[in-house]
Amino acid sequence: MCIPVYGIMEDLEGTYKHIKFADMEFDNPESSVIRNAPECRGFYGITFYRLLQNGKLVKATTIFRDEQQITTIIDAEFGKP
Repeated sequence: MCIPVYGIMEDLEGTYKHIKFADMEFDNPESSVIRNAPECRGFYGITFYRLLQNGKLVKATTIFRDEQQITTIIDAEFGKP
C-alpha cells in the first residue's frame, strides 16, 4: 500500500516546493511518535499522513489515497503550489 503513495509524494515534491516531505517506516521504533499520537488513535491501516505546519499538527489521516485526494488535502491545508 505504501509504495504507490511514495511515488505520488516524490512527484508532488517537485510541485510543492514550499512543503517538506518526509517518510518513516512504520515498523521502526522511531515511528512510534506517529503510531502512538493521540490524533492517530483509531487508525487501523497504513499509510499514515501527518501534516505539520510550524511544528503543529494541522491534519492527520490514514488509508490509501490517490494523487487527487492527496493534493486536495495539501491544497486545503497549505495552499496550492
